[in-house]
Amino acid sequence: MNHKGVLRGLLFEIVPFIWKSAPVRLAVMMVIRIVEALQPAVQIYLTKRLVEQAALLFQGNKEMLLPALTTIGWQALFFLAALGLRSLAHMLLVVIKQKAQFRMDREIADKCARLDYIYFEQSEYYDRLQRVTQGLAYRGLSVLDHFFLVLQSIITLTSLLFVLAGFHWMLSVGVLCLIIPSFLINMKLGQKRYKQMIAQTPSSRKVQYLMRLMTSRESAKEMKLFKLYPYIIGQWGELYWKNAKEKAALEKSGQWLGGFSETFSYAFTALATVVVLLISYTGSLTIGVFVAMIQTVTTAKDSVMLIAANLSGIYENALFTSELIQFLHLPDKKPDERVELQKFLSEFHEATKGGLEVTGLCFTYPNHSVPALTDVGFHIKPGQRVAIVGHNGAGKSTLAKCLLGLYRPQGGSVLWNGKDISADEDGKSISAVFQDFMQYQLTLKENIGFGQISALDDSEQLNIAAVKTGVDFISHSLPHGYETLLGHEYEGGKELSQGQWQKVALSRSFFNVDAELVIYDEPTSALDPIAEAALFERFSELVEGKTSIMISHRLGSCRNADLILVLKDGRLVEQGTHAQLIQRQGEYARMYGAQSQWYDMNGVIA
Repeated sequence: MNHKGVLRGLLFEIVPFIWKSAPVRLAVMMVIRIVEALQPAVQIYLTKRLVEQAALLFQGNKEMLLPALTTIGWQALFFLAALGLRSLAHMLLVVIKQKAQFRMDREIADKCARLDYIYFEQSEYYDRLQRVTQGLAYRGLSVLDHFFLVLQSIITLTSLLFVLAGFHWMLSVGVLCLIIPSFLINMKLGQKRYKQMIAQTPSSRKVQYLMRLMTSRESAKEMKLFKLYPYIIGQWGELYWKNAKEKAALEKSGQWLGGFSETFSYAFTALATVVVLLISYTGSLTIGVFVAMIQTVTTAKDSVMLIAANLSGIYENALFTSELIQFLHLPDKKPDERVELQKFLSEFHEATKGGLEVTGLCFTYPNHSVPALTDVGFHIKPGQRVAIVGHNGAGKSTLAKCLLGLYRPQGGSVLWNGKDISADEDGKSISAVFQDFMQYQLTLKENIGFGQISALDDSEQLNIAAVKTGVDFISHSLPHGYETLLGHEYEGGKELSQGQWQKVALSRSFFNVDAELVIYDEPTSALDPIAEAALFERFSELVEGKTSIMISHRLGSCRNADLILVLKDGRLVEQGTHAQLIQRQGEYARMYGAQSQWYDMNGVIA
């Protein structure tokens, strides 16, 4: 992003965003900063006055004692006022940052909710999300600090420049020239830090992943069994120190450049002191004026350096927060753009009995050249029990995600009762269980109730869903029943076996009583054969009145399906009942024959 783009994003995105978070407090902060900015000039004036009064007092003029004490009193009063204002400003800034941080994190979460699911399948998305969530929000808030400090320093500098100009115009010009090298150096360092952050994001993510492997419960079994710790520690250490050395090298060059800037600043201060000394000597100025001028030069120099540092800080943080702006500007999930085609298909299917109609479905993953699905088409009638089978990599799970509206196909359509499947925004008519189902480290009630969040507190509906899968028996063994916290993530949580977790996931799908279409992607992969057979015996009862689609690699479970869809290399190669496909002696018959020794005459694992 170029300089104009960075500044535009700062002025029209970040600053208004932060302002809307706490407008009243920010307005009060600005007033406080303005008052604080005028204090150095007032203190310089009081110092000058005190020095002159003290000089007269030391010369024997005892009448100056009271005025000198009065001046000291004013200095103390301004000091206490400054202390109170700083404390108030600090408290205001804490609350402002909290409000802005909450609003910013909420925006990120809302954006994730609006994005197409396909983003979550791309490494570029996780690189960007890493940058957005690992400190970028804080950098956006840091603009506040820099902005207020720049405002305060500019007001302070302006008042001091008037004082210096009254003494000699060259001092004012010299102070202003100090800002150039400091600003350019800090801006250049900011650009380098930003580029380094972009370049290191993938390796930084891998460092964190390797650390999770070494510290998480999920990976501990294999890590210990296969003695992987030395290898993973080596990989982690190599990447960690590669990034660390690059950062250290950048900071080292920054220190050299910063030293040059400080040396230049010190040289100017020394030269200005000599100039003031010579002018005071030849002009016979008072000691009070001399002290005031030296203090003014030093304070003005410090203000200039602060302005340069904070302006470059604003620029650097604007560079980093441009990533946040780009993330928030990612295109949201939109209705299918093929409006005319969808309208035609919807009108065409109004005369049918509804169900699930898939026509010419094609899908290719981003950055892949080989399609995952090619010209897939079928019609599932309302209430049918359908099985989707195929070897690993045939496209079964990809098809399931397209049917659920999670993936947006590049070609074809998926219509549920004549309407685009993605039009079901509230998710009430569709439910699913995935092979990689979530194990929420929350209560059992929430783990089931998330299937239909609007009915989370419906205990009767909860109990019915639990009884269908046997989770009600699991709840009886837990210390607090449905209110028991599950998992080991938090204190007091109770861990379940993988098979029990899968029953909970199945209960979650049954909890959505309004769902007309349910899709199960390997729903019994974690169950033992006996539990799987028992579940399939009851499956017709469990999905009664619903259209159900089951993806399974155990073909014995497909014998009683009303329709079997056979996928191979992303294409639908066969469809029909079990008997029809066996008689056809095609792909399904070959797959079933290879597994036939597993099953008894009823298709149940022997």
